[in-house]
Amino acid sequence: MKELPIHIRLTQDGDKTLYEQIYEYIRSEIRSGGLLCGEKLPSARYLAEYLQVSRTTVDMAYGQLVAEGYLEAKPKKGYFVATLDGLYTIETKGETDL
Repeated sequence: MKELPIHIRLTQDGDKTLYEQIYEYIRSEIRSGGLLCGEKLPSARYLAEYLQVSRTTVDMAYGQLVAEGYLEAKPKKGYFVATLDGLYTIETKGETDL
């Protein structure tokens, strides 16, 4: 396998759960172009082993990303970065420069 595209440092003493940290990191990488459309992510099992967390933790992060349209799950193939053309975000107060 080529170099792992996920370079995240997880903290256990923060205010965010491990799955939230994984989810936010991957979402941020997709939004910034660090992970490109169609790029394959590591399997949940492999990423869990790499990050030394439970597979459930990674499954929860991947599941949330799939639910929000950032990832596509292809049976027996894995998780891939989705096309973001139709994806939109709702800005909250303070995020705009009005």
